[in-house]
Amino acid sequence: MPFLGVVLVLKYHSLFSIIYRSEFTNSLVILAFLLTIIFPLLSIFVLFKSGMVSDINLSKKEDRTIPTIITLCYYMAFYYFIARIDGMSSSILAGYLGGCAALLIAAFITPRWKISLHSQGISSLAGLFIGITQVSFVNHQGMIIALLTCMGLVGTSRLILHKHTPAQVYAGAVLGFSVPYLFTVFDLAIY
Repeated sequence: MPFLGVVLVLKYHSLFSIIYRSEFTNSLVILAFLLTIIFPLLSIFVLFKSGMVSDINLSKKEDRTIPTIITLCYYMAFYYFIARIDGMSSSILAGYLGGCAALLIAAFITPRWKISLHSQGISSLAGLFIGITQVSFVNHQGMIIALLTCMGLVGTSRLILHKHTPAQVYAGAVLGFSVPYLFTVFDLAIY
């Protein structure tokens, strides 16, 4: 989801797609792809092969803590890089940091209760994008509707697959949406 956030905010958002040059955004998209998709997947695969997690899908709540923390470290590494860029929008930084904070909270919850990390992830993307469009006064109603629809589809799929209870899906959605949204609206970025 952080990768999609970078793509949506830097390539699709009508204000930021103009402010930041395409060479710059392409570099950030590649960095986001490596740090938020490739490295976390490789790490989970290594954990699986070493026997530290019982299955690649992390079906058991006991298996989810270490991969979540490792993934959070990669996400924070990406945040570290983008926070060092002169002229990076504080609303982008705040929203991304909010997504990291939501994942950190989920990492504390998941050993005790199997909160839906899928719902948390898609909802963090929605919270980030909606917060950024709100503070930048740009209307992206179509994308907002699409993201809210995706939140519903992901939550519904988790319920249909019997991977979570409704409470776990709702908790993931509320946590995922509210933290990045509030970080963005209140401009809570750390440099």
